[in-house]
Amino acid sequence: MSVTELLAEGLPPGVYRWNSAEPAEAVEREAVEAGWTYTLLDTTGVLDKAGFLDTCATAFDLPRWFGRNWDALADSLGDRGTGEPELVLWEGWQHLLDADHDTVAVALQIFGEDAKESGQLRILMRLPGDAEVPCLLVGLPAV
Repeated sequence: MSVTELLAEGLPPGVYRWNSAEPAEAVEREAVEAGWTYTLLDTTGVLDKAGFLDTCATAFDLPRWFGRNWDALADSLGDRGTGEPELVLWEGWQHLLDADHDTVAVALQIFGEDAKESGQLRILMRLPGDAEVPCLLVGLPAV
């Protein structure tokens, strides 16, 4: 399903598995054309919590005081909430999952909680082709 279709159907806040080969540039264009804020969270090559938090600081344009820990990530995401819908495309999560399962697990928990509380985030975790769904993602709804 294309991003345009997902957004037109009223994609609720949350974290989703998304099987699509749509280029990130097209995802951004479609989200912006629909009036959404768009963020690309690309963790390709990131192997640990520190690298993940650094990538989040840049991708989400978090403040300089961002403390590079889980509580600070949760607080910073909540503080930047405008109530406007935001589509996040998380690319490269597989690399991080292979290297540091716990970091992805905690990130999913924080993203899911923020999505529910702020009503803002819709995070698409792109599945590569017909790859098997990792156990950690089995509980996430597919779109």
